[in-house]
Amino acid sequence: MGLKKTLLGIAMGVIIIFFLMPFLPLITESMYRENWKYVLEDKKMLSACFNSILVAFIALGINILLGTPAAAILGRKNFKGKKIIEALVLLPLIIPSFVTTMGIQYTFVKLELIETLMGVAIMHSVVTLPYYINSLKAGYSTLREEYEYMGKILGAGKIKRFTNITLPYLFPSIAAGSSLVIIVSFAQYLTTLIIGGGEVITLPILMFPYISGGDVKVGAVYSVIYAGMNLFLVLFLEKGIKKVYGRN
Repeated sequence: MGLKKTLLGIAMGVIIIFFLMPFLPLITESMYRENWKYVLEDKKMLSACFNSILVAFIALGINILLGTPAAAILGRKNFKGKKIIEALVLLPLIIPSFVTTMGIQYTFVKLELIETLMGVAIMHSVVTLPYYINSLKAGYSTLREEYEYMGKILGAGKIKRFTNITLPYLFPSIAAGSSLVIIVSFAQYLTTLIIGGGEVITLPILMFPYISGGDVKVGAVYSVIYAGMNLFLVLFLEKGIKKVYGRN
């Protein structure tokens, strides 16, 4: 028993070191007070953080509105051409984001969505939609229709069956899909640059020049802020969903 615990401890230690190792240089480089002062005094920094959060949550809202019905159909129904639809859903992951963005840019110019925050959010939703749909589809595929049918027998209407039976069952899948949307949206640099045209400044847009050839130490500070914000939003989102999930 003691040997088993020791081996488990060693394995956990190796895993922790393996995952922390890439972040150690980042943390070391960011430990300079003057660099933190420079970043925190930058007027664009707060605006970039706000834009990143707003774009991510608008993209999440679009994912929920469009992705939930699509996931329900793909997860629960068998129909002719289903495999083709599933392949089309995965296209944004297969085709390079640069190609997808350039194709959509032409349409956005006509719709006057270029250089707008909403245009960037819509583009982010295109990139993140496959993650959300596939996460939720997994939940729908294991949800048996008999559960909702029993609710119908007991007199529950469509809305009550959805809120009391379907939604609580799907909360783990919703949490996973929503977290992926936030993470992937936060990481978008090229799509934001092309659609935003340099007018919509998010944290990656502000951070990338420092990392790619500017002041690496300042870039490290931005990276720490980026990672911290990303982690906070994912945990905040999961905690909120778990709270609602536990109540239902």
